[in-house]
Amino acid sequence: MTRLPLLWTGAGFLSLGLLVPAIPGHVTGPLGQGPGMVGACLAITSVCALLARPFAGRLADRRGRRAAVCAGAALLAAASAAVLLADSLPLFLTCRAVAGAGEALMYVGLAAAASDHDRPGQSINRFSVAVNAGLLAGPPLAEAVRSAAGLPAVWALSAAAAVAVLVAGLFPGSVTAKAFASGTPSRAETAGDSPSRTRTADRTASRAGTATPLVHRAGLLPGLAYWASVWGYTAFSAFLPLHVAALGGGGSGTHFLLYGCVLLAVRIGGERLLSRVHPRGTAAAALLLTAAGLIMLAVWPTVTGALVAAAVLGTGQALGLPAFLTMAVAGLPAEQRGSAVATTTAFFDLGFLTAALALGFVAQSFGLAHGFAVAGCVAALAPLLFLARHRQAHDKSPQGDDDHDHSRR
Repeated sequence: MTRLPLLWTGAGFLSLGLLVPAIPGHVTGPLGQGPGMVGACLAITSVCALLARPFAGRLADRRGRRAAVCAGAALLAAASAAVLLADSLPLFLTCRAVAGAGEALMYVGLAAAASDHDRPGQSINRFSVAVNAGLLAGPPLAEAVRSAAGLPAVWALSAAAAVAVLVAGLFPGSVTAKAFASGTPSRAETAGDSPSRTRTADRTASRAGTATPLVHRAGLLPGLAYWASVWGYTAFSAFLPLHVAALGGGGSGTHFLLYGCVLLAVRIGGERLLSRVHPRGTAAAALLLTAAGLIMLAVWPTVTGALVAAAVLGTGQALGLPAFLTMAVAGLPAEQRGSAVATTTAFFDLGFLTAALALGFVAQSFGLAHGFAVAGCVAALAPLLFLARHRQAHDKSPQGDDDHDHSRR
């Protein structure tokens, strides 16, 4: 992806990041609900995103990446803007359900566009940098806007960011619009393709994608790995504030800041090195580092230990998503990559929901340390999936070629 598409990717996920503090603030403030309803609002968004992802993948493959991105951005903008008029809980829940579908469409369209490049691993890594930059910048910006202009201004800014993505995708002659089309955007950009050729690429994807499955087999294995990784992220993000407070360390803002800085630094600084490593190996390393960070939280109960664990977890999470998505699309034609990306990313929502319920029960019943330990075990066992897959591939190949050799063919 070139700089302009990455900029709009960051804007799209900034729209989501702005709502991290806005949702609980709106539920407990203007709507007058308790903290439990905050969880219900997050859950309904995740469920709708999970249900919408398979259809988002099919749309991206049949109608082109731009169609999925624009549809998702339009839904996100409408959902955020409608909150300004939603003065009841049912209306707000409806807005969050629409936002879940919009998030799925935009995410899948952008990720599929990144996978279409000549070097998908590098492009997906840059895409993930833009994703996390937007998500990490959202909460502090939201707090600043809320302090200066009030909570409605945060919702308006979120809608404006989504509208910017929509306009960029709809403008037919822009480099961004070309990058949202299926095919190989990097070549199209350098060749200076016309808007008519961009539309032709979209129609080609529509014809070729008639047999695209809603759930793609290529996305299942990396999706399961992503699911295990999300268990680690959920345990860290949900329980770290309670963990640090119990240790007498005050707030956990420093820990989350360190986590975010390490994550971005690893993805940006390690791009060339990681491009030379098979994504399966990178994915296994990501899961093991995530597990190591969680085990540190359980066995090293100090503020310093939590800081080290945050850095280790940031490294593991930085390596994970680019590797999982690259595994999913390796060797696939462009008209199937949207479906594979949708299948893989659906495991994020599934992982978040299952981890929140299961780890919440474990932490409530046995303590925070046990919650971290359980999530760590899930992440540590997940690389066995790759080992089993490698052995199957070795047994099927008379020359013992691995998955990387097959993908290059």
